[in-house]
Amino acid sequence: MDNHRVTFVKNVRDKLNAVSPSFCTQKWLHETLYLHTGDNHSCYHPRPQHIPLEEIEADPSALHNTKWKKEQRKKMLEGKRPEECYYCWNIEDLDGDHLSDRMLHSSSDYSVPLIDTIAKTPWDENVNPKYLEVSFGNNCNFRCGYCCPQASTQWVDEIKNYGNYDLTYNQYGIEFIDSGTYYTSKQQNPYIEAFWKWWPSLRKDLHTLRITGGEPLMNPAAMQFFDMLEDEPAPHLEITLNSNLGVAYGKIDRLLERVKSLLDQKKIRKFSFFTSIDGWGERAEYMRTGLKCSHWERNAKAVMDSGATVNLMCTFNVLCVTNFYELFEKVIEWRKERGHKCVSFDTPYLKEPPHWMIKILTPDFIPYMDKQLKFLEDNHEWFTGVEYEKFKRVTNYMKEHTIDEDKIRAGRRDFYVFFTENDKRLGTDLLKTFPEYKEFYELCKEVYENFDK
Repeated sequence: MDNHRVTFVKNVRDKLNAVSPSFCTQKWLHETLYLHTGDNHSCYHPRPQHIPLEEIEADPSALHNTKWKKEQRKKMLEGKRPEECYYCWNIEDLDGDHLSDRMLHSSSDYSVPLIDTIAKTPWDENVNPKYLEVSFGNNCNFRCGYCCPQASTQWVDEIKNYGNYDLTYNQYGIEFIDSGTYYTSKQQNPYIEAFWKWWPSLRKDLHTLRITGGEPLMNPAAMQFFDMLEDEPAPHLEITLNSNLGVAYGKIDRLLERVKSLLDQKKIRKFSFFTSIDGWGERAEYMRTGLKCSHWERNAKAVMDSGATVNLMCTFNVLCVTNFYELFEKVIEWRKERGHKCVSFDTPYLKEPPHWMIKILTPDFIPYMDKQLKFLEDNHEWFTGVEYEKFKRVTNYMKEHTIDEDKIRAGRRDFYVFFTENDKRLGTDLLKTFPEYKEFYELCKEVYENFDK
């Protein structure tokens, strides 16, 4: 494993901690915008916050510089821990030396040179992000089990057809559709209007523009950026796309042709590709309804062959624990065929909903994690030091981090309810696909039957 990157990140950690032990550049330099709901956050670990309309009416840069976010920046500069950033605090509070995403994400090539500048910037000053991820809508052809209607029209359709789930923690409701803060592609959207007002200033400072969804290849508004870049080149800009790779082969091929043209003409600086997958084979397909691994792999290889790295976002959840090494084996296969840089992967642990959390599992699942960590060690020449460290921290989080027993109990109750109903609606079979979960499923059934007694 290459440990140079690990050493570099630790040096950046020291720079961050010299400002304060809770300082993270993400709150200043990173932005994710959900323009169809008017929400934002600077990191995908905290929940999105709604952007008040009156703030963007006064200044469109409030799409990033909300009063809420500025208060979180102030806390970080003062060494206080924003509560919403608990993902990183959980990792940093584990025994031993672990790299949290506060350290990893602040180690990007656009963040490190600005650490001192940010530290000296007044907490309430408006700034433009260097990295912008933007979603124009929730159109999607997948219905991933731990996703939600705000990010998938497949989930919207299911809840309309079958109703909501009887869960203690329910993220599948569609009440937001009538809330007045959800905009369809046919409605006038003040957040999109504010975005285009902000864009002329924003584009000058951007390092990376990341287009996401839903599934952005199903959204004409998202693809508008590629049309715009033909007429208004941005040779300093890296374009990144999130896709589930479940769209037709032709859509991927045409996208790659457009990207090649932009790169050849130096109208953009670089192109990167991100996709999500949480395992391999029928297990991965169970977690992400709509996924067909053979179809996904064909499209992934087309991206690899174009010269772009396929960055895998693996949301490590309750069903990943026993057989994740199958995806590790595929990574080795692809790297043997196309070189180490053809694919990368990240393994953040899932925080919510509780019925998808690894922390609700019983201790007899821990040996599976040890086995998979050992797989990385035994095949160290095929994995980077950061990839190993990220998986190690998930393993240690599962072993060591404690959460409230009531939350575990509620998560187990909901596990039984959700997957029983999920199989009924989709015609799937959890225990046929994951037979090693039978005893745990029966435990969750018992918790459900006694939950309110």
